[in-house]
Amino acid sequence: MAARTANRQSISVLLLRPVVAALMAADGSTPGWLEAFYRATDLTPEMLADADARVSPAQFCVAWAELLRLTDNPQIALLIADRFPHGAFGIVEYVCRSAPTLGDALRHWVRFLNLLDDAVLVGLVEEGDDVCLRVLHESEAPAPASHELCFALLVAAARDLCVSTPAIARVELTHRTRGEPSVYRRWFGAPVSFGAAETQLVFARPSLDISLRTADPSLLAILGRHAEELAARDRSVPPVLAQVERILRKALRTDDAQVDRVARELGLTARSLQRRLKDEGTSFQEVRDKVRRELASRYLEDELSMAEISFLLGFSEPSAFFRAFKRWTGLTPLESRARRRTAAAV
Repeated sequence: MAARTANRQSISVLLLRPVVAALMAADGSTPGWLEAFYRATDLTPEMLADADARVSPAQFCVAWAELLRLTDNPQIALLIADRFPHGAFGIVEYVCRSAPTLGDALRHWVRFLNLLDDAVLVGLVEEGDDVCLRVLHESEAPAPASHELCFALLVAAARDLCVSTPAIARVELTHRTRGEPSVYRRWFGAPVSFGAAETQLVFARPSLDISLRTADPSLLAILGRHAEELAARDRSVPPVLAQVERILRKALRTDDAQVDRVARELGLTARSLQRRLKDEGTSFQEVRDKVRRELASRYLEDELSMAEISFLLGFSEPSAFFRAFKRWTGLTPLESRARRRTAAAV
């Protein structure tokens, strides 16, 4: 079983929040770390506050590199794992917690990992008496320490949730470490190899049958359906474009869908936002027109009046909406609605 990859690779900001939390914890004694981090990654606090936002693999890679550079702690992943709160990884984590056994939880993790990170491909591989949670395809911009954190968090969760202690056979990582390997061995309670042929967390097969204290079949059914719906969505939209679209859907209702306002929501200047959208092959005006067109289609289906639609889309008057709609579709809103009604009656 393996997690799917998307056409355009991206990573949820939920996976960046541990990095920022570690920097925030240290920034009090070393002012300027956060500023340096945001400057290097081309991110802002506002972007990371959006739980639905995603970043590029390159930004994720740079974020981890900056964390290691600034803290000069090669084993920072283990420190984060000791401190990170439950529930920080949203629906993926809750689906796993609701599973009946450790094996089921790991299979759900693999199935829905793309909701958090579709830049890597991970699978459960059976080998003799072992079951390996293995990185099958690495990101185009690897962040090796993030694998250390992932494995550490999974082991910590397994120890916390399982009714008996699971047996970790070994941990293998393809990258080298500047840290002391014995620290990793003590933390995982198992052999840890660096410079290995595979990046994998290996369980003794019987451990996968251990029940979870948090198993909840009813909750799992509900969360599983929602996770399936989220996994089916197209996440090929570039990261900044996706955030701008979400902001515009709300801003249009308040007639405040201007570039300055949207830029402030993202912690950017208008010029910087325009530059980023240009880098992603579009412009603010094009994005606003796209969102308006999508919402207009929905509102026409909902049988809202032309005045209501014009207001909700942030147009100064209905005639401006009519002109824009005709430019988008070649039809007036009334002609489009008439065609929809005719098609529905057939």
